[in-house]
Amino acid sequence: MKNLAFWLSGLLFLMPLLAKADSADIIRQANEAYVDGQYSYAIELYESLLEQKLESPELYYNLGNAYFKENLLGAAILNYERALKLKPSDENTLFNLEVARARTIDRINPVPLIFYERWWKNFYGMLSVDGWSWLLIVMLIAMLLSLGGFFFSRTRGMKKTAFGISMVFVVALLVSLAATRAQYHNTHKRLDAIVMVPRATAKSSPGEASPDLFVIHEGSKARITGELGEWYEIRLENGNVGWVKKSALEII
Repeated sequence: MKNLAFWLSGLLFLMPLLAKADSADIIRQANEAYVDGQYSYAIELYESLLEQKLESPELYYNLGNAYFKENLLGAAILNYERALKLKPSDENTLFNLEVARARTIDRINPVPLIFYERWWKNFYGMLSVDGWSWLLIVMLIAMLLSLGGFFFSRTRGMKKTAFGISMVFVVALLVSLAATRAQYHNTHKRLDAIVMVPRATAKSSPGEASPDLFVIHEGSKARITGELGEWYEIRLENGNVGWVKKSALEII
């Protein structure tokens, strides 16, 4: 497990969000509790920050680490996944998530993606929604400047160069726009969930009397594809589909 850089960044990761001094004090207490091995107390303090509607990838990452230390794999994986939604390419979170997944019972082999789907997913996952949005703004400004150079250039050669550069930025702008939309959908629209109970039985239809299809265990990830009453229809990465009680899952 990669550990926390508490003392260098612990009081910084929520600075833009904190409006009250007591929140900064909670962060300090939570960090000290983690370092002292008081993981349950650290969890309580970190969760209190989330109750105040304060969130950041670092907060979810630290909370995931505390849950991992308590051997609560479902909660650890849930918070690592939430951290990655805000900061998709964070290496520490990706590493710790894989460590936590290695301790789960289920070994679900995902259906392989077509090579271009895999490439595109890796590409738009390089930045968060905010990161792609800022890049989109930069590409737009660069395109407008290059178009301005085209219209105001006095020589034919300079016009051709400016036009060529503007076309490059047009393509970059369109790619950035597509990546921004894809990452936004990945972050805000997908309904992925983590199994939070030791064992959950997937049914063929939403009802206790329905035939059992398969069993999934704490920490497994599933896509929610439907819901009815107290039940979610889920799809696993290997393509299996079934109905599971809502109380067994927590949406990422």
